[in-house]
Amino acid sequence: MNGMDKFTANLVNVLPKILGLGVFSATAFAIFSIFIPAELAFLRLFFMAVLMTVTMVRLVFLASDVIFSPAIAQFRIIPLHCGTAITLHKLLGWTATYLICAIMFAVVTYKLGGQLITMQLLLLTAASLLVFATAGAIIVYRGKVKNQILMSADGEPSWGRQTFAELWHIFALAYLLMIWLMIIYIDGSQEDVSNAAFLISFFIVPIWLVMNGLVQWIIEVLIKTLQIYNPDPSPDLTDEELEENEKGRPFYRKCKTLGSFILFIVLALWLASLWGLSVPFISRLTEVFFDMAIIVTLALLFWQFISSWIERKILESLPEEEEDENQDDEWGAGAARGRSYTLLPMIRKFIGTILVVMVTLTVLSSMGVNIGPLLAGAGVVGLAVGFGAQKLVADMFSGFFYLLDDAFRVGEYLEAGAVSGAVESITLRNVMLRHHRGMLQIVPHSELGPITNFMRGGIVVKFNLDFPYDADIDKIRKVIKKVGQAMLNDEEFGKDFIKPVKSQGVREITNSVMTIRVKFTAQPGTHFVIRREAFKRITEALNNQGIFYAHKKVIVDLPPATTESMTPAQVKAAGAAAMRAIDEDGANNQDESPGESEAMG
Repeated sequence: MNGMDKFTANLVNVLPKILGLGVFSATAFAIFSIFIPAELAFLRLFFMAVLMTVTMVRLVFLASDVIFSPAIAQFRIIPLHCGTAITLHKLLGWTATYLICAIMFAVVTYKLGGQLITMQLLLLTAASLLVFATAGAIIVYRGKVKNQILMSADGEPSWGRQTFAELWHIFALAYLLMIWLMIIYIDGSQEDVSNAAFLISFFIVPIWLVMNGLVQWIIEVLIKTLQIYNPDPSPDLTDEELEENEKGRPFYRKCKTLGSFILFIVLALWLASLWGLSVPFISRLTEVFFDMAIIVTLALLFWQFISSWIERKILESLPEEEEDENQDDEWGAGAARGRSYTLLPMIRKFIGTILVVMVTLTVLSSMGVNIGPLLAGAGVVGLAVGFGAQKLVADMFSGFFYLLDDAFRVGEYLEAGAVSGAVESITLRNVMLRHHRGMLQIVPHSELGPITNFMRGGIVVKFNLDFPYDADIDKIRKVIKKVGQAMLNDEEFGKDFIKPVKSQGVREITNSVMTIRVKFTAQPGTHFVIRREAFKRITEALNNQGIFYAHKKVIVDLPPATTESMTPAQVKAAGAAAMRAIDEDGANNQDESPGESEAMG
């Protein structure tokens, strides 16, 4: 499971608790509104303070459940040991409880008539106690945090990570000291700073963990979408594909490191702006970064939903693969796909293109760029491209209407003009046809013209069998009918029949043989195998009845006197004439070859 899957699983896991908390808060507020009169201002204030405290504390614990997942290790977003996760969960929850209770106590004191300086003093005292307690916790748990920093590295920890693991508590204590000095200075100077400056500064590590996880997820999705590297490769990949995938791993790790570094800089600038230490350009850059993060996150969430839905529908449209040694037929054994398999990949590409354009324009707009001239310029460029690329536009529109009419799908066998083959893939401009001899034909949609689709309806197959003049026609017809009925009842071939194998009677009588035509109708793509099996079974059944095929021959009838006086050269000439007669007869019957078949609508 990747980070977003774990986050979603944790969110679903705590959703019943969130709903229960909502019901509890709504019920308590309704009771408060009905049974506590407005005259009891003190009681109403106290009740609301308690209700808000309980609700916010529970929300913090639920948020900590999502981040640390102390109960279920498989859903843990941050790679931590169970003991460490439980400890951090409790520390975060009880620290937030302390802060919420302190703030509520100071606010209630002020609402009941206390002076502003009293509330500020209470908050300063609470913040100071929290800073000192946190400093003590840092000293106590510095060894465990050091081990966690070293264990979270991929492979051997670098020199920088080892140094940071040794000195992290010094940086943390210095940071706490700086925060404490800042709140004392701000409280004494009465400067205007954000009310949330201390809280955000104190909880910057959990905020960093959440934001960094989001940034890492964005980078992972982008890298996978661009097919640069897949952190979770499929076990079905070959060694060559795995080796090719591993080539993108260094770039992927560099992107993750760069993303974390940029996030660190942005959070530092954000904290500085909260404390009133803002530089106009830098502050604006920070706002743009957060806007970009929100826009890209929403776009990626939408893309993940659409892409996964399309992928699921494509898999559902795939026919079941069956192992069959006879499946390799004259059409390349291309199984016809559903309409979803044909249309959805193109729809996904279209949605992806629109999404990229919209995100780009939205980001530019958030940066203060006027996108009006860009849109106008794009319209002019599009008009010029449209005039200059009329063939391209014709190809795209032809393909659109072919797909709209459902003229063909991936896997179907087509014949369009001089080209024929199974549809291998469809793009906005071209259709890829795989010829039954293996060649790949790339045909623009506008050049397809009239199409013959062999995969709709059924295929009517007719072939001829030659017998001697004295063969029993009724007996042959009955044998062929029995073979057709047996094949229709066969588990392997029966499901592919539309009409069974049967005799159509005597088609013609030539100089040396009597020709009987056999006919059947089968599902497209299966008629090759059925025809081979029909030849085999009919031949065996006829031989068992003592009926054999006729061999073509030419009888040269000459008077006895002529025969006796013929020289060897004349005998050879007569034989050559007989051979020419056989060849001419075969050429005349070429259009009625045993492999003749036609499509049935």
